[in-house]
Amino acid sequence: MKVLVTIFEELVPVSGGGTPRISNIIKALVRRKHEVYVASSIGVKKEDAIDEMGCVDLVPLLKVSRLSPNKMLKYLYAHPLNIWRVVKYARRIKPDLVISHNTIAGFAALLAKRFQKDCLAILDLTDLLFEYLGDYHPGGWMRLVQLEGKRLERKTIRESDKIVTISNSMRNILLGYGAELENIEVICDGVDTKIFKVTYEGKLRSELGNGAEDIIIFQGVIDPQDNPEIILDAAREVLKKHHRTMFWIIGDGTALPNLKQKVAQDNLTERFYFSGWVKQEEVARYISASDIGLVILPDSLSARGRVTLKEFEYWACGVPVIAPKLPALEEVVEEGKTGFFYQPGEFKSLAQKIMLLIENKDLRKKMGQKGMEVVKEKFEWQKLTNRYVKICEDFEGSLAR
Repeated sequence: MKVLVTIFEELVPVSGGGTPRISNIIKALVRRKHEVYVASSIGVKKEDAIDEMGCVDLVPLLKVSRLSPNKMLKYLYAHPLNIWRVVKYARRIKPDLVISHNTIAGFAALLAKRFQKDCLAILDLTDLLFEYLGDYHPGGWMRLVQLEGKRLERKTIRESDKIVTISNSMRNILLGYGAELENIEVICDGVDTKIFKVTYEGKLRSELGNGAEDIIIFQGVIDPQDNPEIILDAAREVLKKHHRTMFWIIGDGTALPNLKQKVAQDNLTERFYFSGWVKQEEVARYISASDIGLVILPDSLSARGRVTLKEFEYWACGVPVIAPKLPALEEVVEEGKTGFFYQPGEFKSLAQKIMLLIENKDLRKKMGQKGMEVVKEKFEWQKLTNRYVKICEDFEGSLAR
């Protein structure tokens, strides 16, 4: 089977977002001896990217950094050009199947199908992209872009031949967008346990922990739509009672400068550490040196359907999770066993759950251990992507007959 996989993110080196998922899907396709082509932006030489993924060929797309403060404006320039590049590439290689990550790349796959009627379009959907534009540029002409984007998103969801999404909750949301139930499969996100695993990081903790008894970690892209300031609000409450607690913010993003400024205004600089962007391998070290992992999401339509990479990465390193009580996360986090839930948007609820685990070290150790067991049983990338490829093979094979 000749497969084109496309993602409008920087796929090599793998960082976050959809890149771990798509990278592992590509490797699973290659293991199954399929002829795999890739369209994505890359941060290395083309030859090195092809060698790392094992694909036949790759067409580089325009890159927009997820960390850029003007990324939404840059997307408006880059995405149309990238759509055209994907369509041209598909016309040249004539794939049997196009796997596209999220709806803008999915729209490119639908356009490519117009030139090759027997090509199948599988939409890998982990998020609803046009929920967020108002958080970056509220009102004005961006409102028109958001409305048109939502129309495009619905069209892509309705017209893709098959959708693979990350949760039963997201599947239910997609039904409201016009998708057919029989066309939707669910494959959750996961973790690479060769990278994310328990290691002893006493030196790192000593160097950056500032004498803390307990270290709370949040890692990932720090964007305004996720309301990262709730961490600071909760930290104020926690530090009233537990003075020797440290909060590590590992990652970068458009909301980070404002968050750092507010931490400084509150005179809490000594209780916060900001790493900036770090490689996946380094993220795993920070998690292993921490005690409690945070997942931060608002109560929005898209967030109700999302799981994140974070909880799986925390668990793989033996760290319990505190996450917002949202439908998709309720599918993977076991309350009281692998973590606790807080009420989305309520900083006092978050602070209470942090203090509960600070004050119950035996419980958090048991939760971290249970998290590792759950990851090994259900959420290793290789197991998940083998299932993913089987879905693709069965779907293509059923139509070929």
